[in-house]
Amino acid sequence: MRKHLRRAAHGLRRLADRRAVVWLKRRAESAVEDGYLPMAVRLWLRAYEAGDLESAFRIAECYERGLGVGWNRADALMWYRRAAEQGHVEAQFRLGRGLLEGAQTPVPEYWKRTTRDPDTAARVEEALYAGGGRHPADPEQAIAWLERAAESGLAQADALLGMIHVLGKHAPQNYEKGLFHFERGAQRGDASAQFGLGDILYRGLAGGAPDQAAGAHWYEKAADQGHCTAQLATATIYRDGAGRDADVERFAHYMGLAAEGGDAFAQFEFSVMLQRGQGVEADLSRAETFLRKSAKRDYLPAIIALADLYSQGGAVEPDWREAARWRLRAAELGDLNAMFLYARHAANGVGMSPNLQEAARWFLKAAEQGHATAAYNLAVCHQHGQGVAQDLTEALRWCQYAADHGLRDAKVKLAELHLAGAGGTRDAPRAVALLKEASEAGDGQAKTQLAMIYLEGRDVFKDSRKAEQLLQDAADSGYVAASLHLGHLYAGHYDPARAQPEGALSHYLVAAQAGNVIAQHLVANQLLSRNDPAVAHEAVLWLRRAAEAGFPPALFQMGVIFCQGQLVEKDLTEGVRWYERAAQQGHALALYNLGVMVAKGMGVEADVEKGMEMMKRAEAEGALGAAKPAAETPGDPPAKGRPALGVVSSRG
Repeated sequence: MRKHLRRAAHGLRRLADRRAVVWLKRRAESAVEDGYLPMAVRLWLRAYEAGDLESAFRIAECYERGLGVGWNRADALMWYRRAAEQGHVEAQFRLGRGLLEGAQTPVPEYWKRTTRDPDTAARVEEALYAGGGRHPADPEQAIAWLERAAESGLAQADALLGMIHVLGKHAPQNYEKGLFHFERGAQRGDASAQFGLGDILYRGLAGGAPDQAAGAHWYEKAADQGHCTAQLATATIYRDGAGRDADVERFAHYMGLAAEGGDAFAQFEFSVMLQRGQGVEADLSRAETFLRKSAKRDYLPAIIALADLYSQGGAVEPDWREAARWRLRAAELGDLNAMFLYARHAANGVGMSPNLQEAARWFLKAAEQGHATAAYNLAVCHQHGQGVAQDLTEALRWCQYAADHGLRDAKVKLAELHLAGAGGTRDAPRAVALLKEASEAGDGQAKTQLAMIYLEGRDVFKDSRKAEQLLQDAADSGYVAASLHLGHLYAGHYDPARAQPEGALSHYLVAAQAGNVIAQHLVANQLLSRNDPAVAHEAVLWLRRAAEAGFPPALFQMGVIFCQGQLVEKDLTEGVRWYERAAQQGHALALYNLGVMVAKGMGVEADVEKGMEMMKRAEAEGALGAAKPAAETPGDPPAKGRPALGVVSSRG
């Protein structure tokens, strides 16, 4: 009796639901709007049980998207099938599309933990799918459902069928069938079908001659509906004038649409057009925006261009931090030059804190892929133990690699390493040979280094005239250090018999004007040594330039000048300022003088204890005895050997 009553009640409810289908669906839509998705699914289920096909379709969508129920493509296909079998056209399309790949119910996490061996996994699978929940891929059945949807007028189904037949992925490749479906879908207004039809016609894929005009027509119709690939194709057509007359404004219009649609290539191309004002009004702000959008999608040309934009400035203010950030990303994506450039950022602390370990790591990555300048810089890192352990053997190996790949700087560095015995023994003949090779190729540094060897006469016969010629050639090529050493030569540092004071000053001036602080200091002191008031002002100007560049002896001397008040108006406070800067850079005598002034309250508030402490520290550093030179000073002979090139070469 109770069973009959339950059946009767259920029947009455279904009858009521059939009469209330519209109300149930309206309630379900309201539940969706209010965010009560599980309630919406329950209401659609009641409507389906009352015979509403659309509700079955909506339940399928919920399973496909995981709305109100757990995401489950297998259950989605089951519900699509229920609606499709009753003639729901969109469900037929969704079912056909899903059966191309198939689906099965996802395995719950607690089941996965029991599947550590094949036998257990098989039993779990059998238990899990015993009642269904599995839809194997079935391209034949999928195509049948898609054809039913297409015959019912669904343009999307024609577009997908056209793709299947053209690509030959789920059925034998057949351009004629593809053309048929694309043509029908295109006439029905589907953008994907219009693009497919345009592609077949434009390229002549169906066996006939290409019809660029007809293809361009369908490309453009798809593009106007927002089809991104069609927009790119149409832009290219207007750029090249193939199928349409060339039109730079239409080219920019469709490239801009594709860029707005999110295509990374289009965003990059459109940013270039905005920078140049090509077919569109120049707008550097928009150009930067699209370039950043493209770069954020990891489009490598955009990343490289964005890094260059921030490093070079012009369109935007230079931003070295952003430049370093994007060069790192380009390096991570495998761009060889970006690896090298980012290593330079890290080595020099440009746009980031200096990080020699990071610099050496990226120099190594670039060198291993054949970047000669990176190999050279890696050699310098190993030579000086910068960012890596000091290893002269590795320095020699990478320097040889760079030299073998045509880098002249590397030949000169290789010579330096051979002179230092990097290979285990000092190899002066090899070093001289390398320097001669580089010199004959016009390298100013090599000529200067070789000249120093001739001046010293350690590994060759001493020959100051040959050295003079090499230095003159190097100086004529614009190598500033050569002018400095010519000045030393004519100042008599290497051979008193060759002293030519005016010649020394003229070469020092060349180097000074090029920004060499040692030469600026030397020019100042040579002018001061004349005791000529007419040139004293010029001397002070050169001394100030060297001091402002941070050259410790010049800093110290500026302090002396302001404290003595002979060449400038006496100003003890200014003298203290220059002494402080020199002392901060390790100039012991400047520290001593500063201590005296602090102790006596000259130009600064008196502090005897602090002043005495400064003087004691300066004495310990040799201020009153054999002072430790902070840098090359005017009276010293020039530094022996080749000047260090530093970690980063300016070449590459």
